[in-house]
Amino acid sequence: MTAPTRPDPPGRGLLALGATVLAVALLVFVGGFLSLFLDRDLVELPDAGTLVGPAMAVATCGVVFSFVFRRRPPGLGRRCVSASLWALIASPAAGAIVYSIVRENLAVIPVFFGTYLLSPFVLSSAVIAGVVVGLAGLAERARPVV
Repeated sequence: MTAPTRPDPPGRGLLALGATVLAVALLVFVGGFLSLFLDRDLVELPDAGTLVGPAMAVATCGVVFSFVFRRRPPGLGRRCVSASLWALIASPAAGAIVYSIVRENLAVIPVFFGTYLLSPFVLSSAVIAGVVVGLAGLAERARPVV
C-alpha cells in the first residue's frame, strides 16, 4: 500500500486571483462604511458619472494582482509598501483619466488627481492593497514544501 500524496499547492495565478477577490471585497466593505460614517460619496463631483469610482477600484485591484502574481520587489515588507504606494498613485490617476473622458477636458486630470490623492477612500484603498499583498505573501510562504 502506498502513502497518499499531497495535492499540489495552488499556483501564483490562483493566489493572485484570490488576493484580488479579497481586495474587491474589502474595498466594497470599507468604502461602504466610510461613506456611511463620513456621510460622503466616493467621488463628490456631480458630473463625474458612474464609472469613476469603479475605475479607481479596478486600478487598486490591478495593483494587487500585479504585485501578488509577479512577487516583486523581493522582501515582503518592501512589496507591501510598494503596493500601497502604487495603489495610492494608480487609483486617483485612473479616476482622473475616466473623469477627463466624461468631461471631455484634459485639464481636469491634475485637479482631480490632487483633490482625491489624500481622500479617505484612496488612503484606505492603499492600505487595503498593502495588507492584501502582505497576506498573500504570508500565505505563499506557508505552503508546504514537498
